Amino acid sequence: MKLDAKVAETLCVINPGYEVYRLSDGTMYVELLKPLYGLIEAAQLWYINITTTLKDAGFVQNPYDKCVWNRMFGEDQQTIVIHVDDLKITCKNDDANKDIVRILRKKYKDVTVNEGVVHSYIGITFDYSTPGKVLLTQEGYTGDLILHYEIKSAVKTPAGDDLFTIDVTSPLLSSEKAEEFHTLSAKLLYLSKRTRPDIQVAVSFLTSRVQCATEQDAKKAARVLRYLFGTRHLGIVIEPDKSVFCVRSYIDASYGVHLDGRSHTGVTISLGKGPVMTKSTKQKIATKSSTEAELIALSDSSSLVIWTRNFLEEQGYKMPPAQIFQDNTSTIAMVKAGVPTSDRTRHIAIRFFFIKDRVDAGEVDITYVPTKDMQADILTKPLQGELFLKLRKELLNYE
Repeated sequence: MKLDAKVAETLCVINPGYEVYRLSDGTMYVELLKPLYGLIEAAQLWYINITTTLKDAGFVQNPYDKCVWNRMFGEDQQTIVIHVDDLKITCKNDDANKDIVRILRKKYKDVTVNEGVVHSYIGITFDYSTPGKVLLTQEGYTGDLILHYEIKSAVKTPAGDDLFTIDVTSPLLSSEKAEEFHTLSAKLLYLSKRTRPDIQVAVSFLTSRVQCATEQDAKKAARVLRYLFGTRHLGIVIEPDKSVFCVRSYIDASYGVHLDGRSHTGVTISLGKGPVMTKSTKQKIATKSSTEAELIALSDSSSLVIWTRNFLEEQGYKMPPAQIFQDNTSTIAMVKAGVPTSDRTRHIAIRFFFIKDRVDAGEVDITYVPTKDMQADILTKPLQGELFLKLRKELLNYE
């Protein structure tokens, strides 16, 4: 690693023997004896270290997520989720939790342990105080955003009807303001992907504008902040279905809403109520009809649904077919047929029909749902009024 002149000078003051290694410009190259926090190599070496510890303790990796580990402790399964050097450990048997804490403390010495029904983990507050539910919020994170940008007023929705409209005459932001816009978009993206999917469609558009942000885009970002000002308490409540433990997904598309004619996909995945995963994204190819746009959304997003089902099976759950809800009957008909069903759809590539094999294999089941009940609609367009409030309540499962 190269040390700059100032750091190299300090090192030589501590130990003059290093003076011989200083270069003509005062810098110095050193070889690290241990991983240094922040280096890519250090992250990999730490992962190898912690996972070796878990393997030695009897844990087995979930093949669908390298950061999820399980072991049986008596009759109970214990699960550990790794995020850098933060571990989230769960087990019904508290003796299992005490055992792994003992193992970790023996190897790593300084280990901080937080127990109870309310936890702060990777910037999210997890509240398990209500049986059968978990509330996830980021009220502190949201409050800091509002305070930093000095927001003083609220609006009822995160985006106006003109969200996807681009005013080509709007002036570009200065380099300083463009950098601030980029930073804000990244912060909003983190929030939207964790606990506030109700702002995700607006944030999806904002992140697509960071390389060419204009004053119009800045106003749209400010509107998201004003919406958060009035809803900072909101979060999501994950509530698995008590009768049938099943992966449920709503997949929707808004046809041709972008300036270049491309459509927008929205996806929610849950285990009953409240999302465990959401997605709002611009489609990568242009389509010729709403039916084709829905098929692209279904094809691109069903892999997430299948991955979630496979992950849960590896966690030890016996999973029925995942339920995918769609509001376009023509799309459903094409999927079940496995081929285009009319002259108007013959151009659609066969690769978009792979989901038929998953249906035939019993991995997924596609069901029609009326458009008014299409939960993912809130992730495809800037809804307003009562429809926005209705779908937000269904999406977040937050009273």
